[in-house]
Amino acid sequence: MQITGDLKMVDVVQHDIQLLAVIQRLNIPLGFRERTVKEVCNINNVDLDFFLHIANSFHDKEFLDFKKFRNFPVDWIIQYLMNAHRCYVDYRIPEIERQIKNFEKQVDINEKNIALLLDFFRKYIREFNSHIEQEEKSVFPYILELSDILKSDNFDSPRRDKLPSISEFHDEHSSIEETLFDLKSILLKYLPPPVTNCLYNNLIFDIFRLERDLLDHAELEENVLYPLVKEMENELHSKQNLR
Repeated sequence: MQITGDLKMVDVVQHDIQLLAVIQRLNIPLGFRERTVKEVCNINNVDLDFFLHIANSFHDKEFLDFKKFRNFPVDWIIQYLMNAHRCYVDYRIPEIERQIKNFEKQVDINEKNIALLLDFFRKYIREFNSHIEQEEKSVFPYILELSDILKSDNFDSPRRDKLPSISEFHDEHSSIEETLFDLKSILLKYLPPPVTNCLYNNLIFDIFRLERDLLDHAELEENVLYPLVKEMENELHSKQNLR
């Protein structure tokens, strides 16, 4: 199903509950009533076309193409990604860590597998937070600076050392995804069964949901944001050569 502005927003969410993440990151509150996607976007000052491109890309990976995003300000994409970062750092990851700690109450506190799991997850948190910090302190500001330069008549090149190569970011995303996969493997293969299986299953479900969300997040960066940045850099280089 392709999402259009004429569909009711509640029907869109009920068709794909994962789209709640998109709605939250665009600062759209719940309480849609019978309003269409277009009406909800208008009420919340969200560009309809941008919402449709993000939502359809999230819903159907075949829709994800950086060429479709060329007409949108790059800062809209960056703001969306930063809102996703806040969700991960302030809620999703702390909630998973809290659930892991609860296992200490259900099994022998000296159980080495519990200690291994906690250590492994804390390593993941450090790696993930480092990645986010690099993006928010170096990569995103560089992109915004590049965008501002292209809008102006000042084509002096921004500091190139702020932006690592795209391949480096791809490798880093892959490393983060592999760590989360290993964490799931530890849970499924090695942990002793807890007293309450529902809590155990909820933890696994939350990790799987986080993994899927991070994959979508990485695909937006690698298949939309970074190709757009390459085009922006080429445009800047071309204009500098004309001076």
